[in-house]
Amino acid sequence: MISKSKAAVMVGLFSILLLSMMASVTRAPGAMGAYLNGVFPDITPGFGGAWYLENNLPEIDILAPLKVLEFPNSEDVLILCKTGQLWRVNLEAQTQELVLDITDRTVNYSEAGAISIALHPEFGNPDFPDKQLAFIFYRYKPEPEVHDHLGYNRLAKFSWDEDAQQFDKASEEILIQQYDRSAWHNGGGLFFHEGLLYLAVGDEGEPDHRTESNQTLERGLFSGLLRIDVDNDPTRSHPIRRQPIANAAPPEGWPQETYTQGYMIPNDNPWLSEAGDILEEFYAIGIRSPYSTHFDPQENTIWISDVGSSKREEINQVEKGDNLQWNFLEGEDWAGGRPDSLIGNEKAPLFHYGNDLGNCVIGAGIYRGSEFIYLNGRYLFADYVRDNIMVLRTDVNSAPEAEILLTDFGPEPVDLPQFSSISGMHYLSNGEILVTTIAWPFREGGRILHLRQRQAVPDPPAKLSELGVFTDLERLEVADGIIPYEVNAPLWSDRAIKRRWMAIPNDGEFNQASEQIKFSEEEDWEFPEGTVFIKHFDLPTSTSNPNERVKLETRFFIMARNNTAYGLTYKWNEEQTEAYLQLDNSSATYDIQDEGQSAGTQRWDFPGRDQCMSCHNSNANFVLGVKTHQLNSEMYYPSLGVSKNQLQYLSDLNVIDHDDNDWSDYPRAYDLNDFVSLDLRIRSYLDANCSSCHRLGGISGVTMDLRFHTPLESKNIIELPTLSQTSGHDNLLVEPGNHAASELWIRDQTRGDNQMPPLGTNLVDEAYVEALAEWIDAMGEEEVDIEHFITFPNPSNGWMVVRANANWQLPLRVDVFSADGKLVHTEEHREHTMHLGLQRVGSGAFIMSVTDAAGNSHAERIVVR
Repeated sequence: MISKSKAAVMVGLFSILLLSMMASVTRAPGAMGAYLNGVFPDITPGFGGAWYLENNLPEIDILAPLKVLEFPNSEDVLILCKTGQLWRVNLEAQTQELVLDITDRTVNYSEAGAISIALHPEFGNPDFPDKQLAFIFYRYKPEPEVHDHLGYNRLAKFSWDEDAQQFDKASEEILIQQYDRSAWHNGGGLFFHEGLLYLAVGDEGEPDHRTESNQTLERGLFSGLLRIDVDNDPTRSHPIRRQPIANAAPPEGWPQETYTQGYMIPNDNPWLSEAGDILEEFYAIGIRSPYSTHFDPQENTIWISDVGSSKREEINQVEKGDNLQWNFLEGEDWAGGRPDSLIGNEKAPLFHYGNDLGNCVIGAGIYRGSEFIYLNGRYLFADYVRDNIMVLRTDVNSAPEAEILLTDFGPEPVDLPQFSSISGMHYLSNGEILVTTIAWPFREGGRILHLRQRQAVPDPPAKLSELGVFTDLERLEVADGIIPYEVNAPLWSDRAIKRRWMAIPNDGEFNQASEQIKFSEEEDWEFPEGTVFIKHFDLPTSTSNPNERVKLETRFFIMARNNTAYGLTYKWNEEQTEAYLQLDNSSATYDIQDEGQSAGTQRWDFPGRDQCMSCHNSNANFVLGVKTHQLNSEMYYPSLGVSKNQLQYLSDLNVIDHDDNDWSDYPRAYDLNDFVSLDLRIRSYLDANCSSCHRLGGISGVTMDLRFHTPLESKNIIELPTLSQTSGHDNLLVEPGNHAASELWIRDQTRGDNQMPPLGTNLVDEAYVEALAEWIDAMGEEEVDIEHFITFPNPSNGWMVVRANANWQLPLRVDVFSADGKLVHTEEHREHTMHLGLQRVGSGAFIMSVTDAAGNSHAERIVVR
């Protein structure tokens, strides 16, 4: 007979065993319909979802298209390529014919190339045979194959050969040849008005050249809008009275003359001198990098979009004699010393924007077509870096505002080459709008796209309480079917405390492929359409009591149809009882206490829906934190009553299509405060905070790869120069042993102009920048002694970085051959570090060959999955 005490012990042991068995069984969170039970639409809601780009011209093969203009007396258009080719294209038949090729003298490097074109106003009129002219502004160099910044800004005219039906290259007449030490900021917007030719030119590019090339009429043809008479009409114009000068001597053996010829100066230009004391070509001055200009004949207005340095992008309305404030103001921000004696009429931009919208404005001008009634009479523009398309809303009773039509090439997938960006928008007389794209390094085909509009998609419910996400809004208790998660290395969010969940569409079992996450140990995960990620932000309002906090916002990120995505945020009210859908970005200031006393205030920026896509971009596969190395850690699950590895939990549920019982050998990221090596903590931080942009296939022209799995020697940051013109002139990205001269540290410990990351933070992460400085200072020469070829990753998913020997002569040619010896891909690079996009070659094994200018070669086997 069992005693009562023994029975009690046995019951207790049985209860513990039963509880343990119950805890080990991972219970499904519940069924969940796609798009959070249909509460969110399957495409970007609101007005932004109404606009998209369409590639309905697949047969047109144009390399680096920049400008499109209609060809008189025909249904054709002319398309100018950055490389120096001019094509005549019939959009209906999708045929193209080369009508001018000046690639033998055009520098296709950096921003430089054949930049702009204008036809004489009498082009196509047989009564003026001597006026059948094309005026082209391009970058000239005697040795165009030498890839450096030196060259000449050249305005030239070419005659149309009616018999040959093309422009005669040999007929070139040079009007302006200005030696320029930089391939940046060449400018180039061209248009005719009242028979006079207007040309917008930039400053000389580098910060060190600003004094010589800005706010002056006495040196070179830089930083202004020029107005000249190419018809040489003596009734309205007079001869050139002063020649421009170069701000430095060209290399030995190059033409030494900077000169102008073949045109006259309009008598009513704003700055004239019979003594020839000044350059009389200027119509306005104070322009930095006027990539695009536009004349609106209906309102008789000139528009210039001026690319900023690091602070603001400008849209200017220009009148005769204006001084548009560069280089002492950029938007409303000071950029340098104001001249003691100001030339002309100082004029601020009509509109300017910061990094929240982009970093490189591309103007299209005032739309006057009938195809898009909503756009009529409005200024349309894009951003080269963000690939946004926007329209300027102007109202006499309020300041101009930018309205975003689409972001990141829009909600519909468009087949584009790697590193593609919007290069221009072009109006046709039938009301259609063409959008051109180019692909860095400008050796792969661009695209001619159409802007399209459809009916706007309704927004989801305006109140957070109406979404069905939380059963208890005060305590943020989630509904069935929503799975919590945590990340090992969180994004720095200005002290905010975050909670995270995901809603994966399923019928309660996760037993079908459409209900499962496609797992990868090192690459990005792939999520079912209709998956919704939820992130809630609280801000601690006391430095002494962590429990005192305020609800800021609850964000949603939705995996939409056709491999697209969009983001939304709900902003909490002051009463903390409800959150409301935000349409545009906004900000608020919160009081911070310390031991009951005021410790100052903190600003919080609430993103507009377009800003979400700046980081959650398509190249990063949209989702940033949900991946193996971020979820490989234990988390407490209240439904289980125990802690469990998150990967194990998702595997037990069949949420991920991968099964394992030991996750200790899988990659793991770490927080800055974890007790692991400094290198591992910094790699984790850079991955979480920077790699959405700084990765293979990321920012055009930037080769940094800060993803977690990329080895240090392949991150392309050690002893490599910066590319940004706002960086220190002699700084390296990372200079081993010297954090104070390392641009990575400088940018990351900065807030305001030039800060990194550029969005989403107003406070420096002091713990991180201290750790980053320690990491850089501990580096030795062995970190950078790279004398061999590096190929990473191999195998790859199509993106691959190749780093060649530093002593090889540029340029480098990369050829990829299939297993049967067929050439399937080729590229030319002007740097020793190369990003290759091999998605188009398909999967399999290939041979990659790299050859330098001296004939040295390297070959190795690569695998594309």
